[in-house]
Amino acid sequence: MSTTKEESQAEEPRTVPPKRDFMEGPIQWRTSKPNFAKVDRYFMKEKSRNHKENSLEMMVENLVKTWEMEASHKVQAKDWKTVDPEKYFLRANLGKKFDLESLIKLGSYNCLMQNQPLYDANHHTFESSHKAFRETFGKGFPWEVLDVYSGPPVITFTWRHWSEWSGPYQGNPPSGQTLEMFGSAVVRVNDKLQIEDMDIFYDPNQILMPLNCKGACSMSS
Repeated sequence: MSTTKEESQAEEPRTVPPKRDFMEGPIQWRTSKPNFAKVDRYFMKEKSRNHKENSLEMMVENLVKTWEMEASHKVQAKDWKTVDPEKYFLRANLGKKFDLESLIKLGSYNCLMQNQPLYDANHHTFESSHKAFRETFGKGFPWEVLDVYSGPPVITFTWRHWSEWSGPYQGNPPSGQTLEMFGSAVVRVNDKLQIEDMDIFYDPNQILMPLNCKGACSMSS
C-alpha cells in the first residue's frame, strides 16, 4: 500500500535515523568503516516523508540505504549481505546490466550514469566519481523513499535524491541551491530479502544539467 505525501506529513515526525545493517564483524572496508551521522542529520532535517516505524516504506528505505552503504564501502563480494551475489544485477533505464563484481569495481555513479553527454562514465574510476560528488555535496547526498506501490518479492517504489550544491564541480563554483532528482525503481528480492536485481528509472540530467551549467542558466523546466 502506498503512502501519500499528505498522509505521511500528517504522521508524527520520524525520530529514528535510518538503520543500516551488516556493518559489524570482520569486513574489508574500502577505506575505513563509514560514519553516517552527518548525512543522517541532514536527511532527518530535509526529508519530505515521515514513514511509520516498521512500515513497508521504512523497510524498503533501510534496505536500499544498507545496499548503498555496501556499494560505496565494501570491496569484497563475500562481505555483501543485501544481495544474492549469484543473481544480482543493477541497471538504469533498461540499459546495460552490471553484476556485483562490476558494481564493486566501477561504483554506482558510473553504473547508473552510462552514455550521458554531461558525465563520461568511461573516464571516471570508482574513486574519482565519488570524490567529485563528495566535494560537490559537502553535506552528503541523502536519499529517501517516497511511495511504495508493491511489496516483496517485486518491490516498486518512487524515490528522491537531493543535496545543497556547496562545493565546486569540475571548475563550476557552487550555487548554494538545493539540487534534487526523482525516480522510480523495481527491485526483485528473494525470501531472505536479498536483492536479485535492481532496475532504476530516472533522468540524471536533473542534477547534471545545473552542475554543468556555465554562466547564467535557467533552472526552470
